[in-house]
Amino acid sequence: MSRSAIQGRSSAKILISGFVMLTIAMGIGRFSYTSILPIMQSQAHLSVTEAGYLAAINNLGYLVAAFGAGFLTFGARRSALLRIHLVLCMLTTGLMGITTSFSWWMILRFVSGVSSGSIFVLASGFVLDALISDKREKRIGIFYGGVGFGIALSGLLIPMFSLHSWRGAWIGLMIVSIILASVIWRYIQEPRKQPVSQNVSSNYAKKDSNLFVFLLIVYGLEGLGYIVSATFLVAYVKQVPHMAFFSDYSWIIVGIAAVPSSIFWSWCMGKIGYVKPLIAALLLQAIGVILPVVLPNIFGIALGSILFGGTFMGISMLAITAARTLKPASGNQAISLMTGFFGTGQIIGPLGAGFVLDATKSYSVSLALAALVLITAVVVMILGSVMSGGKSLIVKETL
Repeated sequence: MSRSAIQGRSSAKILISGFVMLTIAMGIGRFSYTSILPIMQSQAHLSVTEAGYLAAINNLGYLVAAFGAGFLTFGARRSALLRIHLVLCMLTTGLMGITTSFSWWMILRFVSGVSSGSIFVLASGFVLDALISDKREKRIGIFYGGVGFGIALSGLLIPMFSLHSWRGAWIGLMIVSIILASVIWRYIQEPRKQPVSQNVSSNYAKKDSNLFVFLLIVYGLEGLGYIVSATFLVAYVKQVPHMAFFSDYSWIIVGIAAVPSSIFWSWCMGKIGYVKPLIAALLLQAIGVILPVVLPNIFGIALGSILFGGTFMGISMLAITAARTLKPASGNQAISLMTGFFGTGQIIGPLGAGFVLDATKSYSVSLALAALVLITAVVVMILGSVMSGGKSLIVKETL
């Protein structure tokens, strides 16, 4: 077997392991809370405000991990740290079903946020290093599809696991995560690195580095806007007249739509750069967030779920790739800053939405405000593109 074929197999194994790690850390450990929340509200008497606190503390842990994982040097310890955080993520998922103490729930969701954030940042670099070394960067969209797969998988399994109690959902998902982790455990090996040459896109990046500030703001607004729907979509659908039966399906649709979305947006980026697709994705996501409120029926909720699921990971991929392009000499720090701004928005979002929900007794107002935040992100992105002279539109050479 040729050397290139061996390298190809190695990068494929690392890509698969990254896909599964995102499935466990993000799709299950992080986002399964959206599907389990209505069950905990009805069976464990979790209030809307408490639900917001749990979402916010999870996002705080994610924020702490994002900054830490990006600015610390781990070297060959990265694979070991990924394994440690995978174990933490699985344990904190299962332990949520063991206790009924709100204080312990807060601790567990914080640790879960730290582990999922660490896995996202470390695995992103882990997989990118392997793909760049093997000249297969175009496959990065497959990696981010793991989030959507995890959302769809947990959305399908939670109704079955929670037939008798909300506890079964958390414990069942932990068991599924352990099974998935056992399959890829041996593939979590540090990839061989190669220096990345300064290509045409890097030259454009040097000219347009001021756009990075606008990207930070946009990604922070995305974190604030998207997390409201990501936290409360299922709960909102459950209280819509005659639509409670569709609540679990709405989140499954989000996950299914998210699986191929990163590949689609990666293709768009390869054709026309990252700015235009990013603007389009943000606009479509805003429509997806508000659509279930404007059309509270199967059509509106299903289409809104498709638009939301089909954009949120695409936006992350586009924004993070853009940041890495604009800051080629400090890619890890750029990703960390981006994820940090995103995480800050995710903390503010659930807390603000919780207060709005308590005041208005309606999810509709919170979702409408979230859509408005996303529209603001669109405006900021357009402004940033105009002020950078539009040169940043031409970055398709990176792929």
